Amino acid sequence: MSLPPIAAGVTAEAVAALPTRLRGKLDAAVDQARGWPIAREGAIVTVRPDDRTVVTLTTPVTEPGDATCSCLLAPRCLHRAAVLSAAPVLTDDPDSSPPLTAPMDPPPSGTAQAPAQLAGTKTASEISPAVTGMPTGSATPGSAKPGSAKPGSAKTGSAKTGSVKSSGQVTSAQAGAASGLWSAAAAVLSTGIPGAGAVARADVLRGVHQARAAGLHAPAATAVRVVEHLRAAQRDDPSFRLADLTNDLRDLLVSCHRLTTGDATAAGVARRDYEPVGDLRLSGLFCEPVRAATGHAGAVTYLADARGRIWLVSDVKPANPEVAVSAARASVELGEVRLSHHDLSRSGLLAVNAHASAAGRLSHGRDRRAVAAPGTGWFDPPLDALWRADPAAQADRWLAATTVAPHERPAASDLAFLDGVVLGADHRGLLLAVGEGAGAADRGERSGQHGHDLVVAATAPHDDPALPYVVNLRQLAAHAAGHPIRLVARFSGVRRVAALAFAADWLPSRHGGHVDLGTTTLTRADLPGAGPVPAATDDDPPPPPLHLVRHQLERVVAAGRTALLSGVDDGAGRLTAAHLGAAASVLAELRAAGVRRTRDVFGRLDPHDADGLARAWLVAAVYEQAAAQVVTWSAWQARTATVTLA
Repeated sequence: MSLPPIAAGVTAEAVAALPTRLRGKLDAAVDQARGWPIAREGAIVTVRPDDRTVVTLTTPVTEPGDATCSCLLAPRCLHRAAVLSAAPVLTDDPDSSPPLTAPMDPPPSGTAQAPAQLAGTKTASEISPAVTGMPTGSATPGSAKPGSAKPGSAKTGSAKTGSVKSSGQVTSAQAGAASGLWSAAAAVLSTGIPGAGAVARADVLRGVHQARAAGLHAPAATAVRVVEHLRAAQRDDPSFRLADLTNDLRDLLVSCHRLTTGDATAAGVARRDYEPVGDLRLSGLFCEPVRAATGHAGAVTYLADARGRIWLVSDVKPANPEVAVSAARASVELGEVRLSHHDLSRSGLLAVNAHASAAGRLSHGRDRRAVAAPGTGWFDPPLDALWRADPAAQADRWLAATTVAPHERPAASDLAFLDGVVLGADHRGLLLAVGEGAGAADRGERSGQHGHDLVVAATAPHDDPALPYVVNLRQLAAHAAGHPIRLVARFSGVRRVAALAFAADWLPSRHGGHVDLGTTTLTRADLPGAGPVPAATDDDPPPPPLHLVRHQLERVVAAGRTALLSGVDDGAGRLTAAHLGAAASVLAELRAAGVRRTRDVFGRLDPHDADGLARAWLVAAVYEQAAAQVVTWSAWQARTATVTLA
């Protein structure tokens, strides 16, 4: 049994109330608290640190009085603070906080015209291809700013109203809350993961509490993810990814910078409205398990209408990560429909007077009116049209969507629909020879020379062995090489995607037309065996060495300012030799900010040094993000790979 989510302000108050002599013991106590016995009886959760002490939590824990301890030092005791610090953070609204997935490389955001510009965001209506889920053309990425969060998961329940929108101006309270979050994030950067203990995380949570009170919902949600990443790093969780923490810290600092400079659009919204969208006839596409850094888990089913727009039915809520393994077999309550996510993704749905958010998440529950209907195969209309779009146009749609405010971004805007031939695997992942989107793979048109194909690497969205992604990709590489597949994936970088589901004409019928790679384990009997494999070569020039900038950014997050004492000058020199003068310049400024330490008249370290480091780090991070997007866009537009039959 796990601890219930705790409001950010409650945890921050408990840590702030600790005497100084106990704060130094808090990190060790938090590690011990994860092993203390937990019992639940109704809304009461009890934790027993020892035979004579009981910490009682009355759920939902939203006030300090909801968490009590029986020891003599309560409420300023170590037991209470340790339990609250070990529990997940209660989100203000699950619909806007957890990401649906954890991509291998979250997509960057920037522009080819102004890579380091902190510009405003577009609205969803300005990128109709992303809203509909169907790309209609090819274009370079538009003006962008680094986004503050990934799309959130859908609320499991009925339609909601009462969205809190920005007034258009940043109030003094909002500016103060943004400054508090900036200072807390800057402190994390200054010390790195080793110094981001329970006390430092409580400072971030205090900023989250103030941000929510001031209506800064998007920065608060990003800060919660930062705290959860830091907790995962401290307990050596295998699911921790330094890249995810680096991206969320960048997004948090960008949001705070925009707010303190008067950009109220960075505040986000408290909740997504569910508006009537009329009657819908939907066909199931696939389902995927969800394991979010915010402590949410569950499953999401993707469906498509006759026009190709993607809709979601989500069942994601605070739960143990293990819930994601079995969530796909759980029942979905949507009107009269009582299908599991697995079955719904293979059948159809007829919804009357449906309600959905702007991102395409369907409101569901018993008060909705819907019935099950026959499904449609991936090779039949209307779903077949999703794979007819050129991969380059799909990449344009993905990159364009990253310029939209996160709360308005279509949830399926980063999906890739690819037809390809399995080439095998290398260090990058499963390799596919992907055509121009004309459906050549499913028709078996693979003979001869295809000079316009791309070689795409498909990786696992999660490398947790409890989810069968990695095992399934290995099976495909070993026993389906040379055979065509139709793939649904999530764009994740330069000719890289995270594979979610696939279909093929050789797939046994017992799978219902396709295989969800995160919920179903393939066996050898499901695969056709290796056939003649096309020999693929890629003549693209090597990409610019932007990884040198990224490496230094992640070093600072991992180890703090001490990581900048060595190794930076060599990277700056290599960037200069590659004619990337701007990259070398931001790296040199980062190093200077890292080694610069000043003292006041009393000999104390100046706290403004942390602010200077955060600003230099943010400049380098925004540059790297924008430049990486330009490289990614160029890679998906190129057509230089050649494929010949061996």
